[in-house]
Amino acid sequence: MKKILFFTNIAPHYRKNLWEKLIETSNFEMVFYFGKNKNINIKEIDFTKEPFKQHSIKLVGIKNFWFKNRILIWQQGVIKNCLSGQYDVAIFLGELTNVSTWIASIVSRLRGKRVIFWTHGLYGNEEFLKKKIRILFYSLSNDIFVYEKRAKKLLIEAGFNENQVHSIYNSLDYDTHLKVRNKLNFENFQVDTSSFFENDSNPLLIFVGRLTKVKKIEQILEAIKILNEDGLQVNFLIIGDGPQKSFLKNLIGDFFLNNQVYLYGSCYNESILGYLISKAVLCISPGNVGLTAIHSMTYGTPVCTHSNLCTQMPEVESIIDGITGCFFQENDVQGLAHTIKKWLNNKLDSNLIKQNCYTIVDNTYNPENQLHIMSKILNDE
Repeated sequence: MKKILFFTNIAPHYRKNLWEKLIETSNFEMVFYFGKNKNINIKEIDFTKEPFKQHSIKLVGIKNFWFKNRILIWQQGVIKNCLSGQYDVAIFLGELTNVSTWIASIVSRLRGKRVIFWTHGLYGNEEFLKKKIRILFYSLSNDIFVYEKRAKKLLIEAGFNENQVHSIYNSLDYDTHLKVRNKLNFENFQVDTSSFFENDSNPLLIFVGRLTKVKKIEQILEAIKILNEDGLQVNFLIIGDGPQKSFLKNLIGDFFLNNQVYLYGSCYNESILGYLISKAVLCISPGNVGLTAIHSMTYGTPVCTHSNLCTQMPEVESIIDGITGCFFQENDVQGLAHTIKKWLNNKLDSNLIKQNCYTIVDNTYNPENQLHIMSKILNDE
């Protein structure tokens, strides 16, 4: 059985389901190396619970060194493990700022070990020098794992062999989400959304995530103001907390939207989240959309975001215009309002849209599919 060393920055909670499958698989043996960063607001995996507890020997803590608490520049012990460890494949998080990854990947190649970078790849908007450095860095590897087909296409265009670049997608805690989805019972669920809005019969829009500038949630409020002026009223539920909360609260008042917009706050109860997401006709993320798209579609809710793929996150590929969501031109608030209005006025088959969303997550954006893809690649000589 092949032994795989996987060096990553932290152990994010949203990867729990995938790590569970990787650590328990009989297709290969994977040992995880990871550090911490207390300055970023990302929940980590609880390794005191099963199945991690029985596989503690495969979970190795290492020390991270960060520049300005956000740029990973060195990981202690990585080079030593690659220099003296017994393994067949080394997987590194493909962050070119991490100097220890440059050295450890070269060491592994010199030892005849297979090196894989797990990375976003190219975005398509890199300046000439930055692109050249990225290509040089990725060239240290035998293979590259990327999250989407577009990143694979860009790397092939940059000169990489198509058999060297693999789309392995991304996922959340699919097993838990699927159980919640299958148990949703609207009539008996104890969440009274009628108190959120003056008119609960308006179409419901939703946002789920951290309230940060990059998410551009204020654009949704501006779009709702425009829709009101056009005579189309909607409700908007914001689930999450963050530094933009006070700003958004003030803007809601300034736009006289208190009866249509509800700040729910943070929610870590997946049953409640699943119920609220499933009630919405559209999840909107005017900034980059990321895994919010997968979370929303898991519960059958289509997603609206901007169409500039150079500034998007890879999960945007899950959105198929008119099938699992819709797009508007980046930072065009009038365009966002028009897109929402068009989506609502098209009288789409809601059951078909819901099934489309289920299908793309069930077939592609889940840990089982990721494990299947990775197993084929890792066991390929």
